[in-house]
Amino acid sequence: MPEDKPKTERHKETFLESLESRLRETANLGHVLATEPRAFPGAIGRVLKRFVRTLWNARGGGLYACGFVVTFLWLEATAFVGQLVASGSLAGFLSSQLFEFVVRFTVQSLTNTVLAFIWPVYLIQLSPLWGGIALAALYVLFPLYIKDPLTNWLFHDDDETPQKDAL
Repeated sequence: MPEDKPKTERHKETFLESLESRLRETANLGHVLATEPRAFPGAIGRVLKRFVRTLWNARGGGLYACGFVVTFLWLEATAFVGQLVASGSLAGFLSSQLFEFVVRFTVQSLTNTVLAFIWPVYLIQLSPLWGGIALAALYVLFPLYIKDPLTNWLFHDDDETPQKDAL
């Protein structure tokens, strides 16, 4: 029986460490936007990719994780756009409603997290027959054609090794 190598445990950030890291990251994004506007899309893309990687790993890295991430991002984007449109103007959005927006968006994010957990229901709800067929096709096709390219894209610039066994 071969001996298993001990896994190195990653330091789990406390809430305050995580909050400090996010605030520093936000400040850095603001600095990039102010000093190098052309570099901002790439910087925000790296932050988004790291966020997706975190969600992906937390949900197991398989079809369920992919569905969760896609559903969550869709719900967050529609909530953000809805809040932005409801504010009337960009200046009004940025000034008077910023605090209210943050509170509403945080509550909406929690709701979106819960709703993203049941993403297969949304697929079947669109059309029970076609949604069921699509879900079955995804179950078969995801590990064969989608998982490896998606995993490689998410982790190609990271020194973490993705889980190959999770479905």
